Amino acid sequence: MIDKKQQRKQAIEARRALSEEERACFSLQISANIAGLEVFKKARTILAYAATWDEADPSAVCALAQKLGKTVAYPVSYKGGVMDCYAPEGPKDWKDGILGLRVPDTSKARLVQPGEFDLVLVPCVAFDEELRRLGHGGGYYDRYLPKCVNASFVLVGFEAQKLPQIAVDEHDILMNAIATEKKIY
Repeated sequence: MIDKKQQRKQAIEARRALSEEERACFSLQISANIAGLEVFKKARTILAYAATWDEADPSAVCALAQKLGKTVAYPVSYKGGVMDCYAPEGPKDWKDGILGLRVPDTSKARLVQPGEFDLVLVPCVAFDEELRRLGHGGGYYDRYLPKCVNASFVLVGFEAQKLPQIAVDEHDILMNAIATEKKIY
């Protein structure tokens, strides 16, 4: 039996072993790979995420999306594994959140309903080539993604996070694609 806790530890160590320069360079390549996807080109409303210091950072493709007139929303998490998503329109629509991350200010940014999303960029701890995702274990995305009935799910990660086989539970959602610095799965 595959142990999710051990897989998380292994993948986080691999991600953190990348240098700051590698993470920045790889993140730009990942953004370029996403920008080349037909689903990105057609999307009007995108759910993205603000990356932690060691995660693959989709901010470059998010900036491109905004330049192209697309709506880009970001999650705000609450206790109990609940999240809502808000589309900030400018710097005034952000505030400091936990873990040093910037999050949309829910009193200023527009709430976006899950059914509005065409594309969801999904963070991960690890993934495999069968389009399975391992998250941090809080279940936020597992509960939210089924509500995104009109969206394609593109996982965003570094090749270093790829494992031979991810442990899955019944409720885990398969991704439509995975974008890394090397390729699209």
